[in-house]
Order: sequence, then structure tokens, then C-alpha cells
Amino acid sequence: MKAVSSSARVATNRFQFTRLVDGAPQRLDSLAKAMGDDRKLTGECWLFVSPHDDDLAIGAGLLMQAAAEAGVDVQCAIVTDGCLGYCRASQQADIIGIRHRETVESFEMLGVEESHLTFLGFPDGGLTKFIGRRRAVADEPTIAGFTGLQNSFTHYLRELRPVRVFVPTRTDLHPDHQITYNELMISLFHASGKIWPELGDPLPLPEVHELAIYCDFPSNPHLEIKGDTEAFRCKLDSIRAYRSQLQISELVKSQRKAGPFEYIRDVSFRLYSPTSYRSLFEI
Repeated sequence: MKAVSSSARVATNRFQFTRLVDGAPQRLDSLAKAMGDDRKLTGECWLFVSPHDDDLAIGAGLLMQAAAEAGVDVQCAIVTDGCLGYCRASQQADIIGIRHRETVESFEMLGVEESHLTFLGFPDGGLTKFIGRRRAVADEPTIAGFTGLQNSFTHYLRELRPVRVFVPTRTDLHPDHQITYNELMISLFHASGKIWPELGDPLPLPEVHELAIYCDFPSNPHLEIKGDTEAFRCKLDSIRAYRSQLQISELVKSQRKAGPFEYIRDVSFRLYSPTSYRSLFEI
């Protein structure tokens, strides 16, 4: 892959993609090339996992538009139900339904239809109780008689069979973000193995990518997405759709000030082997 000079950069109609290769930025002329994929993305399933309903609009509103435009089957899993997201006392009893409707409206602006949204239904701010997998009791999110984040993630990974998975970075301060990240990571290994066959057939391990929502990445990201004026407007409108959140105008203002940029960090896994350390102790 050769670097492209600033005077000869190539852009798509709505998006520009720049990837760091050996520390040097390289402009690429398609989302497929930006993701290191030479084949067309049409029909390829990408799963975006969102701890809260508005996280993806903030951290991946441009990327999801670019993916939909490239023909990707964009699927989104919303982990929590928004039950703690009320800003007026009068909304407390109805906030779950309100947030659900706002989410559908928001994602439609980004090119993601309601049929591509999966609401897992775990309680907002209450994920600690659902770490792991256990027998379900009444009124808990249940699949095959079990509940828990690992139960749901394993099931939907096997059902949707994505080739790429996107999730907010583990360095976000919100506990729901941290728990979602950790539970998704172990669920990727569950889903690719033969454990819990009632949740579906094993799938090849997807590529994993981190999104930044409120806090920095643990290390530098690898890909920049820049949207044009229209793509950026759609992203801001999709955030603004969460009008029940009285602070949303300030968030839109900060996003507008930051500009039409998003960043993606690739996640790699290195399984432990004693051979990795033997050379350190050779005499």
C-alpha cells in the first residue's frame, strides 16, 4: 500500500477514509479498502453493539452511514432499556417507550431500519446483575431459559453471524460501557466455540473494532472517517432525535464544534503461550 500525496488524495462522494499504516496516514478511496478488505462489502454483516441507545449515533453515526451506502448489512444491538434516562419526573413511567421510539427515529436517519435493531432489554445502569449466564427468573431477558449478557451476546452473534463487530472502548468511564465491552469479548469466544449449542451454531471469529464515545481510546485509533456536510447533518439530527434528554442540545453543539470526524481502533487478540517469554530467561 503506497502513501498518497495531499495533492492527489481521492475521496468518495460523501466520505473520506484515512488509515494509519506503520504510523503514517494513508488516504483510501473506499470503505472496503479502509477496512483492509479488497472484496465488495455488499451483504456483509456488521454488528454494532451499543450499551445505551444513543451511543452509536455519537460514536459511529458517520461510519454506519458509510457502511449502509456501501451495501453492508448494518445490524445494531441495544443492550440497555433506557429506564434511568428520564429528565422529567413525568417521564419516569414511560421513558422506556419514549427512548425506544427515539432510537428507531435516530437510526432511520442513519440508514438503519427498525428491523435491523435488536433491543436486548437489560436494565439501564443495572448490568452488574447480568454478568455471565444463569437460569432466568420472571421478568428477566430470557433466551433458551437463560439470562445474562453472555447468553444474549452469544445467541445474537451466532444468529446474525457478523464478519465485523463494533463496540465502545473499554476505557469509557460508564460501568455499562465497561461491562458491555468485557462481556462481548468473552462472548465472541463462546460464540465461535461449541459451548451452549441451544444458542446456535458456532461462527468464525469476527474482526473487532472499538468506538470512542465519551473517553479516549486506550491507544491511538487506526482509522479516520470524515463525512461531508450532508452526512454530518444526518449524524447531528440522529443525535438530536433523543429529545427527551434535556442535555442533548449541548451534546449536539459539542459534536458540531468537533466536526465531521470519527475514529476506529482495531482490536487484536493474542492468546497466551509460554513460548512468548522463553527467550527472556535463556542463559
